[in-house]
Amino acid sequence: MKPSLKARGTLKDVANAVGVSHTTVSNAFNRPDQLSPKLRETIVATARSMNYSGPNPAARMLRTGFARTIAVVWTDPMPHAFEDQAASSFLAGVAEACVGRGFALLLVQGGESSSRSVQTAAIDGLIIYSMPDKDSTLQIVADRALPTVVVDQPIIPNIPFVGIDNRAASRACAQHLKTLGHKRFAIVSLRLGTDGYRGFVTAGRLKNASFELSRRRIEGYLDIIGRNGSNFSAKIWECPCSIEEEGRIAGENLLKLSPPPTAILAASDRLAIGVIEAARKSQLRVPEDLSVVGFDDIPAAKLITPELTTANQPLREKGRLAVSSLLDGKEPLRCVLPTKLVIRNSTAVCPGSSRKRVEFFEPSG
Repeated sequence: MKPSLKARGTLKDVANAVGVSHTTVSNAFNRPDQLSPKLRETIVATARSMNYSGPNPAARMLRTGFARTIAVVWTDPMPHAFEDQAASSFLAGVAEACVGRGFALLLVQGGESSSRSVQTAAIDGLIIYSMPDKDSTLQIVADRALPTVVVDQPIIPNIPFVGIDNRAASRACAQHLKTLGHKRFAIVSLRLGTDGYRGFVTAGRLKNASFELSRRRIEGYLDIIGRNGSNFSAKIWECPCSIEEEGRIAGENLLKLSPPPTAILAASDRLAIGVIEAARKSQLRVPEDLSVVGFDDIPAAKLITPELTTANQPLREKGRLAVSSLLDGKEPLRCVLPTKLVIRNSTAVCPGSSRKRVEFFEPSG
């Protein structure tokens, strides 16, 4: 036998039963601070007895034109938002700002397979997070004509941007190693394209990169390391995603070079941690035999042994400013946050070099 469904009451029914206005019932659910605790308790209890769960969000949006919800459009697979410390720190900043303003936060998967989610989400604005150039989602976002902010990439004319100067930050990383006397470098890059490629990077692939952030970090390293004509002066290994396992694979391949690098620049802390694991597997000491520098300064950078030298960027603040820019429009069109190099114990003077360890270097860009 099927269970009977109790008839659902309406806001009007509850208001009549309690003897208050429609607005008072609505406030009991949406603005409880406007009522005395006793009155709100009476209204909620009456509503529960009448199977009324509160004002319909869809109807409220039709009436007011606002959903009081912000969407973050995510390029990577959704679990990455919770597994990656850099991404989760950024989201924590977004969530903190949303809660402070009474807004809800919606995570939406980008890409062609999820285009309908972006098209139909009941939202007041969008934050595009680290999306490749010419991604199909960008046109869908443009078609919705909602307030939009881009974080990290891509840079779109007349759309507010919040991020860092990736090229300047990576220059600081490379300059630190060069000051320590290193001459044989290798680079572990974030993905340059969306094809899942893993391996050594050619000049053509770098030139045609669809992820501007990845390209700029490599260019910053090469600004200091230098180039040999049209060729790179350091081997560059591209990883399809920023996880420790990919860093380990990169490290294993780079350490097989002849001669091997004495310093490796990794475009994320998770990749750098993987490189350190590969060095240990090869019986190399970090930093005595190999110096490693990361990027982001996630909590794990201070937990690994040795602690990781890395470029610090204000991940949480980036999230807060993205919301502020979206809702207030008071931030500049290009909001570039400061970075600094944090020197710990994963870098040292190059073996055989007479140079002394440098304790701190901060980028000027």
